[in-house]
Amino acid sequence: MTDTKPTFAELGARPETVAALAAMGIERAFAIQEYALPIGLRGGDMIGQAPTGTGKTLGFGVPLLERLLSPEEGGDGTPQALVVVPTRELGLQVAKDLQGAGKTRGIRVLPIYGGVAYEPQVAALKAGVEILVGTPGRLLDLAKQKQLKLDRVRALVLDEADRML
Repeated sequence: MTDTKPTFAELGARPETVAALAAMGIERAFAIQEYALPIGLRGGDMIGQAPTGTGKTLGFGVPLLERLLSPEEGGDGTPQALVVVPTRELGLQVAKDLQGAGKTRGIRVLPIYGGVAYEPQVAALKAGVEILVGTPGRLLDLAKQKQLKLDRVRALVLDEADRML
């Protein structure tokens, strides 16, 4: 029996992203990724719902990565994408997955969340980041302190939006 699930290359992901995913042990798309990637790669808006562990993060993450400029491609270090998550734990997992998928292109991903000192997060923001993954409270705090610049954000993801609304 052959696997009929498409590869990320077949769905239109860049060779660099395909290589990064392969290094993570991911070669074929889950159902939600097969559905979401063509829409996201065209720049379309989407809403997705699937059980835990079925690949939602890369369903939005791969199209997100494909639209960003890494530092080597002309990115200026200000966030180009914002992923809002309800919890620190989810933020850390999403950031890890996106960092892995963007590794071969040098995409920088920063998780921002409360319960820790501001200074290291502010220093990391100033050092440059392409994707910001954050909880609402810490994002608002940093914005009020004028430490967070979102004027270059071209893509917004509300991960587990139902939990935040």
